Amino acid sequence: MPINTMRVGDWQLLGKLGQGGFGEVQHWKNRLTNQEIATKHIKNAEQMGADQQRKLKDRWTKEYNWTREFQQLPNIVAGVTLSDESADFINNLNSHHIWQLPVIILEYCNGGDLRKHLQQPHNANGLVEFEVREILSCLRQAVEFLHTICSICHRDLKPDNIVINRLPNGSKQYKLTDFGLARNSPDKTILQSVVGTRHYYAPEVVDSGKYNSKVDYWSMGVIGYEVATGMLPFIPHQTAFNIHVNISSKQRNCIAITEDIREQDRFHFHKEIPVLHHLSTPFAAEFTKWLTLALDKDYTRRGTQVATDEVQGASRSPIIFSEIDRLLKIRVLTIFVAFKYQRLEYVVTPTMTMAELGAQISKDTEMPVKSLYLLFPTGHPHQRLTAETQPMDLYVDKWCDTSDESRNPPAMIYVFNIKEVEYSAPQPCMTDLIKYCHNSKDFKPPSWVVDRIVLDMHYMLTQEQETMKIMLFGFKEYAMMLEHDILNFQPAIKSAEVDKDKCCGAIEQFVDLITAAKEQQRFLMLNNDEFEVNWTRLVNKCREIVTVIEQTINHYESSLRSIRDVALKHSIEIYKRFVDGDIYKLTQFRNNYLRRGDNLTCLELDNIVIHYAKTRHSFLNDEKIRFLREGLYQAHNRFSKIPGILQNARQGLKDIRAQLLQLQLQMLPSAIPIQQPRVFQLNEAMSQLHFDTAYDQPSTSFGAFDSLSTKNIIDQALLTSQLLENAMDTEHS
Repeated sequence: MPINTMRVGDWQLLGKLGQGGFGEVQHWKNRLTNQEIATKHIKNAEQMGADQQRKLKDRWTKEYNWTREFQQLPNIVAGVTLSDESADFINNLNSHHIWQLPVIILEYCNGGDLRKHLQQPHNANGLVEFEVREILSCLRQAVEFLHTICSICHRDLKPDNIVINRLPNGSKQYKLTDFGLARNSPDKTILQSVVGTRHYYAPEVVDSGKYNSKVDYWSMGVIGYEVATGMLPFIPHQTAFNIHVNISSKQRNCIAITEDIREQDRFHFHKEIPVLHHLSTPFAAEFTKWLTLALDKDYTRRGTQVATDEVQGASRSPIIFSEIDRLLKIRVLTIFVAFKYQRLEYVVTPTMTMAELGAQISKDTEMPVKSLYLLFPTGHPHQRLTAETQPMDLYVDKWCDTSDESRNPPAMIYVFNIKEVEYSAPQPCMTDLIKYCHNSKDFKPPSWVVDRIVLDMHYMLTQEQETMKIMLFGFKEYAMMLEHDILNFQPAIKSAEVDKDKCCGAIEQFVDLITAAKEQQRFLMLNNDEFEVNWTRLVNKCREIVTVIEQTINHYESSLRSIRDVALKHSIEIYKRFVDGDIYKLTQFRNNYLRRGDNLTCLELDNIVIHYAKTRHSFLNDEKIRFLREGLYQAHNRFSKIPGILQNARQGLKDIRAQLLQLQLQMLPSAIPIQQPRVFQLNEAMSQLHFDTAYDQPSTSFGAFDSLSTKNIIDQALLTSQLLENAMDTEHS
């Protein structure tokens, strides 16, 4: 029965996950519950000798028991206990297993193992820093757990025994597995058999056969170096004898050994990582220090530090795990400087200030701080710098994963210049090896050198592709940010238009008022020269501000159109053209020399280098990119002036309306006479009447009325009545 159709009850065999010399791992899935498991079986062990069979049985039993205990740590593949419904399935597996040993049932990890992940072409120069950190964390948690809690020495740490489980959110979880060579850790160094995998076991395993759990430290160091660079640290192309001899003669701070490409059997001992990688500069420096701990040839010192104690003397305490903890706490802020075509990286701490960060960026870019503009990619938790912003706020932990599948922004911060300067780019990262092979026409490199050349060339193409991608991504983000800011400014534009209309309306009403007053000649102060001067100045000032506002609105609408119709659309088209177009032919290079493993000749290398140089020059001098860059710069500068101009203009309109109110208040007393109450008007009329009567008649000691005749009284009454009516009419009018 074909393997993909084999069923046992509700369980279906989907295939093999791995196979070794004496065993294999199978993949099963329950058709009803969709549960997936991995089962480990012994295969092809019948030809072993009795002693070998005894050892294998003993190791198998221990591994079976250990896996059932590994339930509390997420970085170790745990054993699985199936429900009673699967009893027949378990019995079927065990009944077909050799020596009546139980089949080991493990949790299924759906991402393959780390070896296969490293063998993918895009990982030829090592993994991105985020993945290196995750793998170090996995090793740190798993190995310390085995050593301290379980008292187990794994003895076969290698990428093949680290599996990947992809979680529903797309993230990877790394887990240590395969404890076939594991054994209980001895308290002291004892004589043991040579076990492990070449390139990963420690030198003392071969030297004396006496070793302890510190062999796992060495393997951790080799794995760490390999996942960071894509290569093994100690001349892997050489014979086992030469490897061992050179490791035995290396100094404590040596972390890698390479062979001279010009002189055979001449070796170089390196204190720094000698090959290209994707680690940030700050992290690589601290990572190198950790490698010196793990790759110390003296196992008595490996992974430890000497602590002086006055009472007990010198003692050694393991720090290899705590140093990983310190390493993983480093927060690297990634910055891309668009006008320098350059990536910068800084360690940020809670105590670091923006002034310190700005000074560092200014120093590295050779631009004053006031000329730098920081742009946050879409989705950044802090979209704007504020007075309270600190460098730690700019760091986004989830954006550390810069792999293609993560779809995260390639940088946490973009830096643009707000003063027009020439854009420049650093020289291409061409290694000494490529330069030597390119210039030495008669050089016929051996196969291991050709492999190194392929890796160096792949790194150059990859880095150039990534740098181009990150810059175009930055321009696209720049255009989107400008569009967002311009659109958000629309309420301020509308408010300015309202203020302009209100002020113009007030001026027009005041003009009508003055015109009417002049026609009726009711305002004596209109003839005042000072009033005329102030009024004329006010009208002229209003006209100037209205003109400024209208021009500003035109600039605003022009900026919005240029961003929408030109910059944003243009940036997207350019991104697709260059990034999706694979202008450096990176995919072709990977297919030819990494997937198929074609032999790279010197002529082919020359052609690739020439194409690379021409493509890079063409991209950096592309007219459409220059047009996009300058268009964004001009739109940003034009828009950046609008808020200040508009604010001043609106304040000017506010001042004009205030001055207009003062002019109206000055005119108010002349325009509206003060009205007396009716009783005062009547008293005034009566007083006027008494005065006039007394004036016309002869005066006596009894007053004016004493001499009035009947006719005079009637006439006076009629006159009084008339005055009252007039007074009433005046009041109502």
